[in-house]
Amino acid sequence: MTQEEFYAFSYEIINWGNIPISSKNCGVGCIFCKVHKDPILKRFPPLPQITVEDLYEGFKFIRDSHNFVRLGAGVMVAAHTDPFLHPLIYDFIKRASEYFPHKKITTVTTGSYISEDKIDYLWSIKNYGIDLSLVTMQEQREIIVPRPTRDRLETIWKEAPIRKISLMFTGNLDALKRDLDKLIGLNWHVKAKEILVRRVEYTKFSPEKLNTIAYQSIEKYEECINFLKTNYPFIKFTVPHLDELYLNGEENEYFTEGKERLSNIKNRFSKEQTTFFNVVCSASSYKYFSNDLQNFSNVKVHLVENQLYGGSVTIAGLLNHEDIMRDFIPTKAGVVVLPKEMYDHEDKEITGRHISELQTHYKSEIWKA
Repeated sequence: MTQEEFYAFSYEIINWGNIPISSKNCGVGCIFCKVHKDPILKRFPPLPQITVEDLYEGFKFIRDSHNFVRLGAGVMVAAHTDPFLHPLIYDFIKRASEYFPHKKITTVTTGSYISEDKIDYLWSIKNYGIDLSLVTMQEQREIIVPRPTRDRLETIWKEAPIRKISLMFTGNLDALKRDLDKLIGLNWHVKAKEILVRRVEYTKFSPEKLNTIAYQSIEKYEECINFLKTNYPFIKFTVPHLDELYLNGEENEYFTEGKERLSNIKNRFSKEQTTFFNVVCSASSYKYFSNDLQNFSNVKVHLVENQLYGGSVTIAGLLNHEDIMRDFIPTKAGVVVLPKEMYDHEDKEITGRHISELQTHYKSEIWKA
């Protein structure tokens, strides 16, 4: 790898625990794949297929806080590949398993390129499991996943060592029920660690085919959540907003983390009552934080909409300086509180701009909370 490629390689590992092994396009053609038009991905160069030596160099960047080691596509680097396109993937999985015996090794895949004659081998690696992006097996599958992979998946999801299965709610509750009933019939609600239902999201860069499905998914998602909570309470689902609608028992990771975050920042707000705090929130947490912090006279919560991506994007990790400087005007001088998910290990947001830019712009202390 060149110096630029190695920087991208290590960057992805440090920040997300993903080891990107190649930038080879998977060719499956999922319409939700961000490679289609996402300009932010051009921030990093494509990667060649990595070698065994590269793999071991990558291991050095895995942090203790990374519970998983994922081989394959990254968040920002090599985001459009399938790990099973790499000719050494089965060897890589084994090596990662032996190097990190106490971590979970996984590969996110559509299952399109898994060799059926390797399934027993994958089962033999005890801390390995597949994260299967199943999407749906119903009538809309070929619209969302154009490559014909239905027959292969019938084998994979019956026989392979699957840790997690992700489904997409397309707006059709009956189709989702048929998918879930088939998985439950194969006992995956017991064998897999997690079955996750995702809302279909879109950005201003998404193709129109995706937008049409996303609009239906978003419109009927509340109905979907109530349906899951009533009929399939063991199924997890994505949470686009911290709203009580999405609470499902006591163990909801989104709300657990939200409460922990609020507890931490309120501790400082209480101790420093003569200091004013301007809290910047994305749409996903604005209402939740505003309600919880309304009794603090030294706090104002500000909403910043994501226009970099637009569409249905609401998460804090995709906030950026351009959107913040457009929407956020401090109520009064004081500390500017930003979500830590905005920044990487170099204190740069998603477009590569450093936190010092906001310190200079607002002439304030910036607190990554």
